Amino acid sequence: MKSIFLALLIVLLVSHSLLTTAQEYDDEREWDYLEDSGKGPEHWGDLNENWTICKTGVWQSPIDLWDGWADVVRHLGRLQTSYKPANATLLNRGHDIMLKWVDDAGSLQIEGTNYALKQLDLEVHMVHQSSDEKTAVVGILYRINFGDDPFLVKGHLNIIADGSTNETVVGVVDPYDLIMDGGWEYYRYMGSLTTPPCTERVVWTVLKEPWIRTVSFDQVKKLRDAVHDNARSNARPIQPLNGREVLLNSIYFCAVLTVLLLSHSPLASSQEYDDEREWDYLKDSGKGPEHWGDLNENWTSCKTGVWQSPIDLRDGWADVVRHLGGLQTSYKPAIAELMNRGHDIMCHWHSPSEHHINGWWSDLEVHMVHQSLDGRIAVVGILYKIGFGEDPFLSKGHLNFLANGNANETGVGVVDPYDLIMDGGREYYRYMGSLTTPPCTEGVVWTVLKEPRIRQVSFEQVKKLRDAVHDYARSNARPVQPLKGREVLLSDLGHDHPTLQSI
Repeated sequence: MKSIFLALLIVLLVSHSLLTTAQEYDDEREWDYLEDSGKGPEHWGDLNENWTICKTGVWQSPIDLWDGWADVVRHLGRLQTSYKPANATLLNRGHDIMLKWVDDAGSLQIEGTNYALKQLDLEVHMVHQSSDEKTAVVGILYRINFGDDPFLVKGHLNIIADGSTNETVVGVVDPYDLIMDGGWEYYRYMGSLTTPPCTERVVWTVLKEPWIRTVSFDQVKKLRDAVHDNARSNARPIQPLNGREVLLNSIYFCAVLTVLLLSHSPLASSQEYDDEREWDYLKDSGKGPEHWGDLNENWTSCKTGVWQSPIDLRDGWADVVRHLGGLQTSYKPAIAELMNRGHDIMCHWHSPSEHHINGWWSDLEVHMVHQSLDGRIAVVGILYKIGFGEDPFLSKGHLNFLANGNANETGVGVVDPYDLIMDGGREYYRYMGSLTTPPCTEGVVWTVLKEPRIRQVSFEQVKKLRDAVHDYARSNARPVQPLKGREVLLSDLGHDHPTLQSI
């Protein structure tokens, strides 16, 4: 797995004691990451008789974590942490940086064992140790973006950047500043420490996208400048899997709720296909997205279309405009019905999101599908992320209906469309695309609301939706389709007062 940047930050969260030499070797002058130094990763096993497992071990870390060979499970649950703020010190060790908690900073619980928090690296490794010296590591990934990492904003970078090799007191540090967004979907496997002596039987937990944290270029540069190891990377190369079991704890659900806002008439058969038994999202079923165009003569656009959806919406290739204005909507509360169709629920909610923004997907995407009197279609896409707050729309009792798995169309009373789009409409992408399910009809006007208009949904709400769906697919998101030269507009109203225009 690639590290996002080349400085390694090790945070040692210890209860008045360091990791034993069997678990971490502090004198890093004996080894490095340089390819031709004779002390790089390929030589670690020969440098010290206590490090032979770096060469001979069969459960070594890191590994490449592929969904294709991971067993998707749900029984692991959310990470059980009980961290607390504690006094810490910071030490630049030359080719990594160590933050050490000198007081008790809490623990992680895995299968009944408490692991006291020990250390962390950026790709962050939060290293924990149990009372009987078993080790567990939580890996958190970073990517460079425009936003600063909140943890590094708290003054720690100023200490790191001065290049001092002295251990410096940094006051009280809260571990939840590092793991505040994570813990819902993650990989779990048995591995090793990634530095000498490469001790095995380490329980690894690596948080999966979209729990990747953001770090700014300036923060990365400060960390890189502070490290004076002359190595281009301090990431150990990927190690062989050697038949190990990799678990992927996933609570994503495959339901689609599509809100049909129509003039008292259903979508025509050329626009949406109801009998979804003829197609699915399963990779090896023969009826997945790569086969849709071959399953029905009316669905050939799924294979031959040139304006297909979803797409990756990147700011770099979008034309920023202001003339579109804010979305002009005139919704009103009306009587509605819900129907659980097996691998979607009508509305349409997709998990993970079908549209990507700047290469990254969100946890959910809701499609509000509209139709004009002459049959033209416009869809508004609203993205979701899992957080601690509940989604107000799903809190209004609709989930109780969905959770019972009822396949009948059931009245749910009056539903207000503004419960779904109440936060959005001022900054959004606009492009011409298609329906994202068979028959993949083109000529659809897509409007996808941009951050920070992403809505929040709770873990419990997601779980209820996932439990209601029985399609056996891990995702109901169609893969991203080629742009093929299409124009993508990004409506950015700035601080001016917009003139609202119709979609």
